[in-house]
Parts: sequence; structure tokens; C-alpha cells
Amino acid sequence: MTEKIIKYQNDSERRFNEEKNIKTIINYVFALILFFLSTIVAAFTFPFRFIYKKVIRSNVDSKIIHPNDKNIDAVLAKEKLVLIDFWAEWCGPCIMMNSTIEKFATESKNVKVLKVNADLNRKLVSRFRIKGLPQFILMKNGKEVKRYAGSMTISDLNNFCD
Repeated sequence: MTEKIIKYQNDSERRFNEEKNIKTIINYVFALILFFLSTIVAAFTFPFRFIYKKVIRSNVDSKIIHPNDKNIDAVLAKEKLVLIDFWAEWCGPCIMMNSTIEKFATESKNVKVLKVNADLNRKLVSRFRIKGLPQFILMKNGKEVKRYAGSMTISDLNNFCD
């Protein structure tokens, strides 16, 4: 379901940027409303998601690395291709991306996925010049190759990392 919402939002924005007519404007406004609603839901459900993650389900089998400013350089030096996902608990699109990024990390053989909580890692946010969330940075041999701000589908992530 979240993949479809993300695709709808991205397609609406792309079509709105290409051509402005009543249909694209209505779709864009609706996508914007979905964005704000997802952020409101993320903010209000944070305590429940926190309890769920800490008490009920600890994701020990995850392929995702959660670095901080002390250990990120070691990971970047060790891995050839790294996708860094900057996110926050209050960010609706970031929360919608959780299952997508987890699936991508599990399926991807040549890309190591890092998730950086922007609220807990302000030094990394500053170092990587993050202006909006979610934001993805693709690193190759420790150097930035490209970046993307906004949600992505599995297909988008695969294309972004190719």
C-alpha cells in the first residue's frame, strides 16, 4: 500500500512539474495533503512505534546499519557502494519508507544500506548538508555519487543505485 502512495505522490509531482492543468493541480494538491497527513500520523504514532520496536519487536535480523558520527567513516571505507537514508521519527514519508528500505536492503547484494536518524545525529546532518527528509545519498568508495530528496519505491531505489 505504501509503495502505491509513494508512487502516486512522485508521479503527481512529476506531472505537475511537466504540465500545469486542472487535473495535475488537483492530483498534486491531493498528494500534498497525503504528505501532510502522513507526517501528522507519524508524529502521533511515535510513542506506539517506539514501544513496539523496543519492547515487542527488536529487528536483529535486519541488514540495515544504523551508524553515528563516530563509526560512519569506517563503514564508508569498508564498503564499495553505500546508500545512506537520512530520516526522522516525525517524518511521515520517512516512516512510509521503512518497509521499502528494509526490503531493498534485504534484496540488494551489492549495496550496503545505512539509516541515519537525523534527530539523533545532527553532526552527520550538518556534514552531509541534509536540507530535507527523507534524503538518500549514494556513496561509491567513500565519495558521494548522487542524492535524492523524497520517498522512493523499490524500483526507484534500484534505478537510483544502478
